[in-house]
Amino acid sequence: MALRWLILGDGGHGSSVCDAITASGDRVVGFLDDALPAGALVNATPVLGVLSLAWDLKRLFDASGEALPDQVVVAIGNPALRQTWQQVLEQVAAPLGVVLHPRAIVSATAQLGPGSVVLAGAVVNANATLHQGVLVNSGAVVDHDAICGAYSQLGVNAAMAGGSRLGPLACLAPGEVLNCRQTRFAALELALGASDPGEGLTLKP
Repeated sequence: MALRWLILGDGGHGSSVCDAITASGDRVVGFLDDALPAGALVNATPVLGVLSLAWDLKRLFDASGEALPDQVVVAIGNPALRQTWQQVLEQVAAPLGVVLHPRAIVSATAQLGPGSVVLAGAVVNANATLHQGVLVNSGAVVDHDAICGAYSQLGVNAAMAGGSRLGPLACLAPGEVLNCRQTRFAALELALGASDPGEGLTLKP
């Protein structure tokens, strides 16, 4: 049975996530974003209102006469903003989903936290770990035993070699490679003197 999704963020990344959801056979019922007015269409899907409506989804959907969405995901490319709005959704107990494009390859032994997104052509290999809110863009590779910290992201065609680690909120640029057992921290972590790539990571089922 097809699931009904709500997406926070209606920019280019939101459109990509919408495509991934619909390609999987599910349906996006709407977007929340501050950039476009309510009623505007993105990928033929309506913007329902501003991001702050995420604080009271029941009120929003009661007013529209529709049932609450089955799944909600934050599709904002800025890792810090993605964290902010996913934490709002966690506070209101919204049903956070994991988006997997049907043309992505994800190992059965990989672990994906809530709010993670894996787009078309991406590969997540054996025993890799994606913590909450991770974005793996099109064509990117997370190889065996690699760890992506919460709200980190890989750009298009970026690659993490086996055993490498990407810290919370850290980014790999498009085409960039993180070699075996290397670690990349976000600038904030470095400023705070982080020394363990596992600091601050909490995997959620």
